[in-house]
Amino acid sequence: MDSQLYIVINANLLLGQIISKRLAQKGNNVVYLADNVQDGYAVAADEPRVRYRHCSPFVHSMIAEEFKWVTRNVALVNGVIVLVSEKSIDQLTMPLEESFFAALSYDISQADCELTLTYVIVPDNDEETSHSLEDLHLKLCQLSHKNNTKNKGIKVNHIVIGCYQYTQSEKCAEIATDASDLIHYLSSKSANAVRHQAFYFSNPED
Repeated sequence: MDSQLYIVINANLLLGQIISKRLAQKGNNVVYLADNVQDGYAVAADEPRVRYRHCSPFVHSMIAEEFKWVTRNVALVNGVIVLVSEKSIDQLTMPLEESFFAALSYDISQADCELTLTYVIVPDNDEETSHSLEDLHLKLCQLSHKNNTKNKGIKVNHIVIGCYQYTQSEKCAEIATDASDLIHYLSSKSANAVRHQAFYFSNPED
């Protein structure tokens, strides 16, 4: 697959850090946005293709500035990966909505380059899950229906991590590798027709 440029917006999760490194190891360039400076520079030190930029993960103005910085100083952005928790999906609104990225893409003249947006949704913990799998699936379907006709030039999919341990334990590296493979595929021309889909990584013991 062709090399891509990704922006990873991570709320200081180990999963997001490993996904960033795995994408870079495939020959992609990655700009990693997070507000934990120590972890951010550690990720960049481990993998030279990752650039760390200090940014609060859910402050729109800061993300917009970083998005513009990337397009001016690196290249056009092919894909954005946003890590969010289930609880942060408020009613039918993502913490960072599709319309926000669609507007960013249009404002910086990426109108001819479709942006791939992938939400990676993780449970808050293993004992208190905010939604059942069925409820979460319904919510994602409603989100897709709500935004399907509004936002042009952007392709959206969801990856749902169904087990809290997948974000914390040694299993995290394996799941991050599988998730990065899927993200890379979803941003390729081969997956042009794959949009508004949800992919689940669940506990095989459930």
